[in-house]
This record gives sequence, structure tokens and C-alpha cells, in this order.
Amino acid sequence: MKANDKLIKEMEAFDDAFPNGVFAIPRNPNDPRIKVRALWDYCKKKWIDIEFISEEELKQFLTKSNNYKNT
Repeated sequence: MKANDKLIKEMEAFDDAFPNGVFAIPRNPNDPRIKVRALWDYCKKKWIDIEFISEEELKQFLTKSNNYKNT
């Protein structure tokens, strides 16, 4: 039981280090963004797994737009 308490405290301390809940490295604003929902819908419509989409098909879902809000 003592080990579990210690683990829980360590997890809480780790979680507190990220107050907004984001555990990620900020993206480079110059990198293209992927329109994930559109890509997902395309794959569902075409009955293909995302891992098998060609680079040519993928290009239509890339954008250089930075029109998003950091939350």
C-alpha cells in the first residue's frame, strides 16, 4: 500500500507540472498542419487505412495556415 501511495503522489506531481493538461512539444509554426478530420473522412469514404494513403493523396490535407488558437 505504501508503494501505491508514493506512485500516486509522483503521478500527481507530474500532472501538476502541466496545468493545462498538454503533454506535448509545441509545433514549429513553419511546419505544415494536417487536416486530420478531413483526412479521416476521406479514408472512411474510400475504405482505406490511413497508413496506406499515398503521398499524393496526403498533400491535399496539408496546409501552411496558422489560423488556430493556442489554448
